[in-house]
Amino acid sequence: MKRLLYILFVLPLCMNAQNMYNVSSMFENDLNGTARFVGMGGSMSALGADLSTIGTNPAGMAMYRRNDVSLTAGVNFNTAKANYEGTVTKSNDANAFLGNASIVCSIERDSELLKYLNIGLAYRRNNNLAGEFEMAAPTNGFSQQFVMKQLYDNSGRFQYNNLSSALYTDLYISWLPLLAADAWLCDEAGENFLTYPGDTILIWYPDDMAYYEETRGGVHTVDFNVSANIKDRVYLGATLGVSSVDYSRYTAYSESDEMGAIYTLENNMMLKGSGCNLKLGAIFRPFKYSPFKIGVSVHTPTWYNLNQYTWAVITDPWNKSFSTVDADRYGSDMQIRSKLRTPWRFNASMAYTFGTYLALNAEYEYADYSISKFTNRGSVTKAQNEEINYNMQSQHIARIGAELNVDGFAVRLGYNYISAPFKTDAYKDLMNASVVETSTEYMNRYEKDVLTCGLGYHGEIFYFDMAYKLEMQKADFYPYYDAEVPNPGAQVNLFNHTALATVGMRF
Repeated sequence: MKRLLYILFVLPLCMNAQNMYNVSSMFENDLNGTARFVGMGGSMSALGADLSTIGTNPAGMAMYRRNDVSLTAGVNFNTAKANYEGTVTKSNDANAFLGNASIVCSIERDSELLKYLNIGLAYRRNNNLAGEFEMAAPTNGFSQQFVMKQLYDNSGRFQYNNLSSALYTDLYISWLPLLAADAWLCDEAGENFLTYPGDTILIWYPDDMAYYEETRGGVHTVDFNVSANIKDRVYLGATLGVSSVDYSRYTAYSESDEMGAIYTLENNMMLKGSGCNLKLGAIFRPFKYSPFKIGVSVHTPTWYNLNQYTWAVITDPWNKSFSTVDADRYGSDMQIRSKLRTPWRFNASMAYTFGTYLALNAEYEYADYSISKFTNRGSVTKAQNEEINYNMQSQHIARIGAELNVDGFAVRLGYNYISAPFKTDAYKDLMNASVVETSTEYMNRYEKDVLTCGLGYHGEIFYFDMAYKLEMQKADFYPYYDAEVPNPGAQVNLFNHTALATVGMRF
């Protein structure tokens, strides 16, 4: 009942509402950093002494007793396989990246209490959002046109022969049926989008549908760290992170029959912004003559200021296009400004070393995505936050890592288990979205398994490391959500292969 009330009373106010699926990827942190860090599965929060711990447990930087500088680059290969009721579509994408550039200055202190005071600075690619995805299959009786008609019924109805720019400033009329009317997806008389309210008869009956998506960019972070070594027993650290968002997505959804394309709906979105957070950490060596260590850290939410630019193009059966960047009708592309607060993160870890030969680390991390919030004022964010709370859940991450080192040559292995960020029944409800929202698709990602391995050589001054990472994840993709006739969606298998290398120097 509560969700129905949001639909009825908040829809007219949602001209500038951000969509949950546009920002959910920003809640997570990719496993990225130095090749040594990735090779051990990012499991170094109690072990420390790696530049990438600046972004996980800041106290790990206090382990340094020498200066260190490094540079990491790599390449991603993404593969997606979608199965829509027996029809399989594959897509691939590759991109090169600069993953990490870091430096730490270790200052020895002439003090019984404070042994070292270290200062660190690092750039890291927090989230890689680049990729491609496509799906094509027979419609089997389903159609996005039904969703357009539902939006028409649930917003203010309009006369097709009175279609004008004024309708695009009406807070009660969704832009998706307006675009559909432009493309003549209406009754044969051309007067109403529906001949009778609630009628589900289509004017155009599709045989096939196709979807294509291309995304680029991601989230990049610069971290500033201060850490301290106290009596070689307690290590403390704090990291201030400043993030930059530069993300774009292009999608195209089309339906066709034996005569060719009925219509194609293209959506473009650019998301830009910045944010900051604080990470605090500590590592304890509880037993004086034992290398056993315990680590804890907490990450405050990241507070983002975001600007989203979006526009759409629809092409009718006669190959004529209508675009929302037509200033005479739509008033140019839409800019949506929002403030987003991501969840708190908590990490607990432990590590043990056997001389200089073997190092082991295990850790657990927790974040409750359902408490993420848009913090703009007004009733608009109440509906958005209700959607986040309803569709997202707590995430649990377990990491283990091991490193075997013989005469400077190292072999590393790691594993991550990451639970699903979305509930199994999560969906994108356009009845409770911005009236300018014309993108209907959504993907629910489930648990992820990450396998890593690496090799390295550390000399007296210079070192070189390599790592390989395989991410495997299942997801369900839906080209749209139809409350009356649920779409079965596509079962998706996602694979991400990453190879990276680090060169560095300690002095």
